[in-house]
Amino acid sequence: MKKRVPLFSFGLFVFYALVIVARQLPGLLHGRFSFGEGSHSPAEWLQFAGDILIYYLLALGLYLLLCRFHPGRQYLQLIFGVPIMCVAAYFSCLFWTRAFEDAPVRMSRYFQQVIIPISAQALFAAIFYLVRYAQYRELQQVELQLQNRQTELSFLRSQINPHFLFNHLNNIYALVYEQNAQALPAISGLSDLLRYMLYNSGETVLLSTEISYIEKYIALQQLRFEHPTMIAITEDCTDETAHIPPLILIPFIENAFKHGQVNVKENWLKIEINSDPHQLNFSCANVIGIHKKDITGGIGLNNVKQRLNLLYPSLHRLEITEVDNLFIVKLQLHYGK
Repeated sequence: MKKRVPLFSFGLFVFYALVIVARQLPGLLHGRFSFGEGSHSPAEWLQFAGDILIYYLLALGLYLLLCRFHPGRQYLQLIFGVPIMCVAAYFSCLFWTRAFEDAPVRMSRYFQQVIIPISAQALFAAIFYLVRYAQYRELQQVELQLQNRQTELSFLRSQINPHFLFNHLNNIYALVYEQNAQALPAISGLSDLLRYMLYNSGETVLLSTEISYIEKYIALQQLRFEHPTMIAITEDCTDETAHIPPLILIPFIENAFKHGQVNVKENWLKIEINSDPHQLNFSCANVIGIHKKDITGGIGLNNVKQRLNLLYPSLHRLEITEVDNLFIVKLQLHYGK
């Protein structure tokens, strides 16, 4: 925990000022103010300044002692350190007072006079430290949550690239195996997509950039077929400055190509994307394929659900349904501006 000595000193100064004002309050109500008793000679002012310095050093020492040992739960050092510092402060005040007093100082009476200020300094130091420590722990918890969130997001992002690469390398392998003329364009298209994934590693990208990525992805998928499949894409994006997390929409498209019933005669896949300055509306509906699904499944949909829950915990709505042999995904994403 970072020590705040200037803030502590200022707080102690304010504390002293409030104590003095509180002691003078009865006189202030009657228009009188008297700074202590006595003749206010230079010797008395010097004695007063010395007492204040000892009290300040005591409070500061206790604060630093707590900062040093309390966070590490080194309570044994505190049990011995706090009383020793208080006793040292008491005898320092006693010797300082004897230096200015002509008559002998009665120990019992002096103890009663000094024990209250010493206790007040110890109490102030403890309260100031505990308030700072509570703030420190709260900030530490927030930072830990942010670190955990960032770590989980990084892990989810790292899952996307191998998943994406694995799928397309399988497709390109099939084209090369069949000696298909589309093999080289497929490799070039994959290179473009990988470039996007490598150089757009920030937390967000422009929505238009993500849509362009989706279009390139679909074009790459179309190379698998002898004739382009029928896909309907509708876009209506009025906010050119809208940003979304990269690769947040593509898992739905990937899922459609993986499990959908590809058809070259009718629109087997319909994609709608529209946005305004406040939110994004995305929908993807594909005909459910009759081929057997992969038993192990994929990480795409689960991945995007986790990312949405981390990035937009209360600012998104995701619905996944199956209606009349259609697999339908609807995503509403509020930008939170």
